[in-house]
Amino acid sequence: MKKIVVFLFIIITPLYSIDREFTLAGDNWQPFLLKNLEINRNVAGENALFIQNGEFQVDSSTELLLHFNSLPIVDATGNFRVIENKSSISTGIRKFGAGAALFNGETNSIILDRRGGGIFPGQVYSNDFSIEFWVYGQNLSDGETIFFVDGFADIGNGFIPQLIRCYIQNRRVVWNIKNFFIPFGSREFEFRISSERQLIPGVWTHHLLRYNAANGLMEYLIDGRPEAVAYITSSGREVGEIFPLYSGTRGRIIIGNNFTGLIDEFRFKLDWVDNDIAPMLGSHTGVYISGPIDLGHSKSTLIAIETRSMIPANTDILYFYRLSDTRQNFTENSPGWQRFSPGMINARGGRFLSIKAILYSDGERNISPSVSRINIRFDQKDPPSPPRVVRAEPGNGSVRLRWSEVGDPDIDGYYVYFGERPGRYFGCARNNVTSPINAGKNNEIIIRNLENGIIYYFVVVSYSRSATRYGTAIINEGGNFSAEVSARPLNIYGALE
Repeated sequence: MKKIVVFLFIIITPLYSIDREFTLAGDNWQPFLLKNLEINRNVAGENALFIQNGEFQVDSSTELLLHFNSLPIVDATGNFRVIENKSSISTGIRKFGAGAALFNGETNSIILDRRGGGIFPGQVYSNDFSIEFWVYGQNLSDGETIFFVDGFADIGNGFIPQLIRCYIQNRRVVWNIKNFFIPFGSREFEFRISSERQLIPGVWTHHLLRYNAANGLMEYLIDGRPEAVAYITSSGREVGEIFPLYSGTRGRIIIGNNFTGLIDEFRFKLDWVDNDIAPMLGSHTGVYISGPIDLGHSKSTLIAIETRSMIPANTDILYFYRLSDTRQNFTENSPGWQRFSPGMINARGGRFLSIKAILYSDGERNISPSVSRINIRFDQKDPPSPPRVVRAEPGNGSVRLRWSEVGDPDIDGYYVYFGERPGRYFGCARNNVTSPINAGKNNEIIIRNLENGIIYYFVVVSYSRSATRYGTAIINEGGNFSAEVSARPLNIYGALE
């Protein structure tokens, strides 16, 4: 006799949970806190978290500061106004912040004036000053002008033209300064200084020209290294009479005329700048905290938190999570943060999840790590199933409800909803009996003070610790209500009115 073997394949699937994902990335970072952080494009073109760039800040000695982050271009100090701008903003290639000024080699310059005054305050300026900027030359052809100042000054016996021009010659930077410093008894004085090194196209370099009024020293630095030194004195050295600086009565600053490339963080200070090159980053650390992420149920399971990041040498990122039963925001110092390494987590204990990331720069604050994606996987527990069997027994002005027990250990009790119309469970308005009624973990309840002769409709809902309550729900929502039953209270011993 031939035997027949039957294989039964039984696929068991979770009855009360669904594997879900939630992603923080792109335009969906949902930050509650960004401390010393910014969201910028990484090398892959993704919106990522970075430690904030170290843009210059306005202080008491800052006369002009252009960040070039967006249009319209404005002076952060408010001292100068932009009277013409034909440049554009590059958000791809930039040194600091969100953008840099982009020039295409034509007459697409930026023109500023000091609201009718000279470049320096007053008629004769007798203190220190510094001019600095970052430049990215595309061609570095002879004659390209990074910026120049033209104006007039009244030196007591008539007006004279003034000029400061910073331009390219043989890929070197030349400074031509005319009639800002005037020897006593003279009407004109012009001098030039230039860099020793040649610039390389397509590379950012930092340029700083600074003047010490105590000894007449003019010093030019590129990337923090001295390139040229001059003394604006009668001897041309550290000794001798210092020539006075005439600030001018009218003047303009023209940036990027006939220049091809980018300029960023253009600053003019009435001070000697000691810190030759500002760090690339504004801080050693930055903190990100997400707003609360709803996992759907307090008994959902957090399976994994995975990240996509770039962590260069000498930088680091620490990650933390926090689960809570209430929708609230947490600070970086709130208790309860749990540190984790990206990967499997397997944690329970709250419906709302918050994520914290702390980014650490390198020691010189020039390199930032970045985070472009935080992916959260969790097993979302559905609201508990309702009782399968519900019975209603009418009484005199009351109805006794009984229902089958739901075999779910997470259930904390039952709500009973009722009303005078099918699917509309607003309670009994005439006798002020409200719906729903919390029956706790009981499997039966007697609802009193009902109107005899009126038919009532009932459903039962299971609930757990922080599951969403339905309140005055109008219709059955997604199968969470039991089958509807009805009953009509009657006084069987008396006549009905």
